[in-house]
Amino acid sequence: MMETKYDSYGNLIGKVLDDIKSGDRVEYIDTKNYFVGKKKINEKISLRGIWDGEKVVFDDKEKTTVRSIHWLKLIKNCPCCGGEI
Repeated sequence: MMETKYDSYGNLIGKVLDDIKSGDRVEYIDTKNYFVGKKKINEKISLRGIWDGEKVVFDDKEKTTVRSIHWLKLIKNCPCCGGEI
C-alpha cells in the first residue's frame, strides 16, 4: 500500500490546526469554474465568515457552508489596530 502524506481532508499529516472558537473570523479557499468561450477556467477564491461553533455560512451567491474546522484558516487580527495580519 502506498504511503500518503495527506489526511482525508487534504491537509498535510502532522499539520497543526488553528484553534478556532465560536465567534472567530475564518477563511476558506474555494474553487469556482466558469467558461470563456469553450475553455473552462478554474479560479481560487477566498471566502471569509464567522464560525458559530458548528458551521460557517459564507456570503457568496451559493451560500457555501462549511461544517469542519479542517477546511478553515483562522484570520488573525493585529492587537494594536485590530486589522487583519
